[in-house]
Formats: sequence, structure tokens, C-alpha cells
Amino acid sequence: MEKGSRESIADEVAVTGRIGGALVILQVNCRSIYNKMLQFWNLVNTYKPDVIIGTESWLKGEIENAEVFRTDYTTFRRDRSVRGGGVFICIKNSINATELWVDDECEILAVEVIGKNPKHKWEIIGIYRAANEDTMVIERLIGHISPMRNLARRSIIGGDLNLPHANWAGDAGKENGCQMLVNKLIWENGYTR
Repeated sequence: MEKGSRESIADEVAVTGRIGGALVILQVNCRSIYNKMLQFWNLVNTYKPDVIIGTESWLKGEIENAEVFRTDYTTFRRDRSVRGGGVFICIKNSINATELWVDDECEILAVEVIGKNPKHKWEIIGIYRAANEDTMVIERLIGHISPMRNLARRSIIGGDLNLPHANWAGDAGKENGCQMLVNKLIWENGYTR
């Protein structure tokens, strides 16, 4: 989901080597990046993304970034303490980026990307919710991105919420808990797909 437009990202974020080009974002579900590093980096070499949002990294804290990720990207991670899950965001070193926040209970993290003009700031959010988890992950995301907190920057959310039946257009007719949270996320925060 994106709050803002692709054209404005291209104008606002300095991307070395791409004059007037758009910011390229790759979103990938890894199901263990450690076991699929070659395939992962082949994918990165093919698409040459500026930002990578990865889910199901299956990494643990004792695995150092240097064991998995290249040095031409700055990597931010939120690992799971048990097997599975995990989320990461990699930003090309040529782009000014800093970690904004990491959720202490769920697999959500946010990185700020600052454009050519320092007034132009983007919040890149990576999120993962396992299919068997409750809606707390979505509730925590909504808490982090409340409209009052994001007046100075736009947001892009990437990841996997494992909600195959959600209507991302914000269908008001749905009354189940997950759809109501999706509606709240979209309507109250100005997101589009």
C-alpha cells in the first residue's frame, strides 16, 4: 500500500545512477533467506531495487547481517525469537535512510528515507503476520501509523499480512474483524493500493 504517488517518489528521492527514474522497490517472501541467498541475490541483481522489503526471513539475532546481506545495502531487521517469520528492509547505501521504529511485540519495522530535498521524507514499513496469528499485528501497525504521527512524511507499507480474503479497496459492507481493521487502516490513514 502506498500513501502518495509513485511519480512523487521519483521526484523526491535521490537515486544514484537513475536520472529522473522511479524508486524501485522489491518485495519478497523468502521462507528462509539464509537457505536461499543465491536465489535472493540473483533476484536483486535482476531488478536492481533501491529498497527491498523481505518477509519470512527466518533469521535469528545471532546471524549477523554480513552473513546474509551485501554491503551495498543498509539492512534493518526485526527477527522472530522462534523458528519462522521475520522481516527486513534493505536500502541502497546511496539513499539516506535511518531506522524509525521497531515494534517490540510484532514483526513490524519502519525506516525513514530522506529525499534530495530534506523536507521530503518517506516512511518504509515492513510487516509480517503469520496466517495463524490474530489481528494484533494489524492493530499495532495502525497504532504506529496514526495520522497525527505521520504529518511530516508519507508511507509505503510492504510485507505479508496473510489476509487473502481482505478487500484492500476498503469494502464497507464487510463486518468481520479483519476487514474492519483493513478499512480503518485505509480510510483513516489515506492509503491506496
